[in-house]
Amino acid sequence: MNRDMLRINDALDPMDELSSHPGRGELRSKESEPMRTKSASMRLVMPLVLVCSVVLCDAQWLTQQVPLTPGWNAVFLEVQPEPRSCNELFKNYPIESVWKWDRRFSTIQFTVDPATLLPENPDWLMWLPPSEPRAFLNRLFELQGCQAYLIKVASNAAPLTLAIKGRVILPRLDWYPHGLNLVGLPVNPKNPPTFTEFFSFTSEVDTSLGYGNQLYRLESSGRGRQIVQPARERIQPGVAYWIGCARRPEHTAAIHVKPNGGSVDFGTLLSRNELSIRNPHPERTLTVRLQQRISEGAPLTGGFPEVAGPVPLSILTKDAASNWTWTEFPANGLTRDLAPKEEWILQLGLRRQDLTPFTPQRTNGFIYASLLEITDTAESILIRLPVVAQGAGRLLASGTAGIEAVDTQEGLWVGQATVSQVNAPAYTEDLLPTPAPLSFRLLVHVDGNGQASLLQQVVLAWDSTLVEPPHTNGAYAIYAETADLPANATNMACISSAAFPIMPPVVLTNYDTNTGIFGSPLAGTFVVRYDDPVNPFLHRYHPRHDNKNWTFEPYSEPVETRTIQRDLTLEFTPVTNAPANPFWGVDSVKGIYHETFSGLRAQPLRVQGEFTLQRISRINRITP
Repeated sequence: MNRDMLRINDALDPMDELSSHPGRGELRSKESEPMRTKSASMRLVMPLVLVCSVVLCDAQWLTQQVPLTPGWNAVFLEVQPEPRSCNELFKNYPIESVWKWDRRFSTIQFTVDPATLLPENPDWLMWLPPSEPRAFLNRLFELQGCQAYLIKVASNAAPLTLAIKGRVILPRLDWYPHGLNLVGLPVNPKNPPTFTEFFSFTSEVDTSLGYGNQLYRLESSGRGRQIVQPARERIQPGVAYWIGCARRPEHTAAIHVKPNGGSVDFGTLLSRNELSIRNPHPERTLTVRLQQRISEGAPLTGGFPEVAGPVPLSILTKDAASNWTWTEFPANGLTRDLAPKEEWILQLGLRRQDLTPFTPQRTNGFIYASLLEITDTAESILIRLPVVAQGAGRLLASGTAGIEAVDTQEGLWVGQATVSQVNAPAYTEDLLPTPAPLSFRLLVHVDGNGQASLLQQVVLAWDSTLVEPPHTNGAYAIYAETADLPANATNMACISSAAFPIMPPVVLTNYDTNTGIFGSPLAGTFVVRYDDPVNPFLHRYHPRHDNKNWTFEPYSEPVETRTIQRDLTLEFTPVTNAPANPFWGVDSVKGIYHETFSGLRAQPLRVQGEFTLQRISRINRITP
């Protein structure tokens, strides 16, 4: 059995073979080169080049430097190019053609010799420069990240480097067994591994066969050279190789990275995301290192959001007492030893309160973006993972730069206040500790404009008549009064507080700015009428405290009871004991609770304590 010493004849050019070709669909070989096939008459065929399934986030930018030499180059793109257009990417470069395998028609790649490529071949997508008369045959118009390409540089050109700026993507390579795959591998340029080292984690690719190895690379001269000493030859980043496999490898590299949902995208709402890192090797321990990097800026053209800054990350770890706690992502990175087959579930948190304020200069919006570089301690493997988040703000108007503030704390907040101090007006105006703390429920709603209101009760219900966009078949709504519930309401749940009288929502405002922005000190006032059933002076059956005359007719003014005025203040405080907690200030807040009662006695009664609130819904409107 013989195997071709595969050869790319750089003296032949696909541009010279636009008519019938006697060898089309076959592998070229020299009679003087030994051939090793499954049968004497069988020619070596090669399967589909590469299929890549990726998830793209809005923007995490990196520039890949692609070195090119005159003749043919096998290139692997690690980023999603922007712009994607071949005409844009290759203009002003001496590039004669670009080729990409198209698996729609066949799963068999007929050759690794670019000299046999023809523009009419349906199994290949091709790009020719617009100046080329045969450019009307083009079927390759855009480049995709995580794909392999054959690029032909003019033979009289000097070596060049193609700088391709694009979005970082996390690839998943689909291998096809019993043949060769044209693939690039995620290796670290600092210390790239040998083929033997890289594939030591899996048995699907055998590198121990010497001249029987199914490993090939493209030399600068244009020759396809078999790699017979994989233990010495190192894999180069951004270079595509022909690699055979007996079975489909389960993992792309020795480090298996799988973010929850396909990407670490916090969007505008999430505060926590999950990342899985696994050592797939059945016997070896692997040391994994994570480092957060800053994303490059977005291109000025293409309508991409501007990069406002890095994503402030926290991680959930155990402290010395084995308690789970949030800490900031270490500046020098994370390192962890993974036992064979061990999986590390890393909880990542976004500290939205630490997002850098930003005013965009253009009208495309803005995002916060970072990169997570995942490698081993030898720095031989390198996997880049995009991390993105959106901050508060929306564009002012179409074609206008700048942003309008958007309240990110809208919704329903439920928690409790705990009173632990009270004054004794008969003795002192100072607050004194209470014999025991008093806790009661606290309900606050923040609308779409950031206006906060105190509620006595709230009802959450499904209303099938709410069909305005983006809802199509109904939606949940919240109501402050049970009388406002529609007749068709279903799935109802009610939350109330016995510490407040039955009342409409009480608007809370800042006593300095007269605004109701949640997070600033908020104050509100409401009255407990003399005839309110919850008035502590009103007793239904006591003749001296029922506020009725001797004929049991109610008085129209407070005679036997009193009207009570309650003035409360919510003073928000930063969380100093857990500043890395991504939920504090976003979905959880706390502060000092103040309240003054007037009318209970001659002097006002003041109480103080702490309050905590947790956001349980993002519905920013009280119906009706």
